[in-house]
Amino acid sequence: MSLTNYVQIINYLENQETFHYGEDLQRIFRSLGLSVDPAKVIIVAGTNGKGTTGAVLQTLLRESGKNIGFFSSPPLKKTNERIKFNCRDITDEEFCDLFLQVDELIHDYNPSYFEYLTFMAVYYFFEWHKNDTDFAIFEVGLGGTLDATNVIPHDISVITKIGMDHMDVLGNSLEEIARNKFGIIQKNNRVFHTKFDSAIANLARSCAVEKSAQFTEACDCSLRVDVIGKYPEFFIVSPWGEFSLSLPGKRAMENTALAMTVFADIVPNAGKYMHAVQKTYWPGRMEKIFCYNREIFFSGDHNVPGIESLLELLPYYMYGRDHVCFVVGICRDKEHEAILRKLANFPGAKLYLTETPVKTLKIQEYATDFLEMAVAVDANPQSALAAAIADAQANDLIVVTGSLYLIGLLKSYF
Repeated sequence: MSLTNYVQIINYLENQETFHYGEDLQRIFRSLGLSVDPAKVIIVAGTNGKGTTGAVLQTLLRESGKNIGFFSSPPLKKTNERIKFNCRDITDEEFCDLFLQVDELIHDYNPSYFEYLTFMAVYYFFEWHKNDTDFAIFEVGLGGTLDATNVIPHDISVITKIGMDHMDVLGNSLEEIARNKFGIIQKNNRVFHTKFDSAIANLARSCAVEKSAQFTEACDCSLRVDVIGKYPEFFIVSPWGEFSLSLPGKRAMENTALAMTVFADIVPNAGKYMHAVQKTYWPGRMEKIFCYNREIFFSGDHNVPGIESLLELLPYYMYGRDHVCFVVGICRDKEHEAILRKLANFPGAKLYLTETPVKTLKIQEYATDFLEMAVAVDANPQSALAAAIADAQANDLIVVTGSLYLIGLLKSYF
């Protein structure tokens, strides 16, 4: 293959669109010639919170002295972010060398972009680092049953909050979506999960019996919020003590509790490391950035459950503030009307509509009602943000949301 540099390889990968399923994925995995110990593999599925849960678990395991691989998606700024070892992104040089080695083994199968990256991560953790990988965490790309990560042998499955998203692929009911996500559960797995909605509780029980799996609900934790300062501070109250949260809100607390539960199961004397949850860095989740002489919050909530989580969180930030200016760009495969309606109904909301750099809903495709109520509409995200900053009063909150791709693009400017 004539691909010789990072840009060429990324361009090549982004143009691979043929997805494989079932036995085809198994054949690709076997072509890697790897010996993967299932006891070292943790697969994380769910609608929202997969990345947060994986990031907290990565931080805790690293604090305890373990060597950790972490495969996540999507990246905010650069593809390398998807493959980490001991909290460090793979370098451009490593990425190129890794791709060329893996491509030689699986090129004839014509894998998709996500499949290439998944198998590159497996190869990186279990070939390049085969003598020192203690655990490898893989975040599912979409669903579970048919996802490329599901062909990796694993003893531990983790399931975060399940909600309505990707209905065109996963189904139109919570039970259908849950059934697909439960597809990651392999025989005799230990399964850790947030509290299930009553609509899928019976499905979970049936799955536990069918797979001879041991289901464990996340430990009972609560959220404490300190609103004395300029911005709120969040704390998790857990069986191991109270710790500051670097990621805000109830959902972040629930995902942290889930990660702590998994960690307590796999590491002896886990309690002495739990304080490390406050060290977790997971950007683009109500992340404060200083730009254009203003503090801006970047929050990549990209579906209805994510937006609901954001709106649960915002009242803590609104003390003494009149308005929140939402700079919003949404991918075309999302429920844009439901997302915008929820944002518009938040007290003091102002909308600034824009486009995302990937899979965007074009400005002309937004519902007329929202185009008319928006304070500004600009296809250029930087211009839309500049308009919000120019319009905002000194005490107004500015939040960029609707897409992680949008967050990544704007973060790259600042």
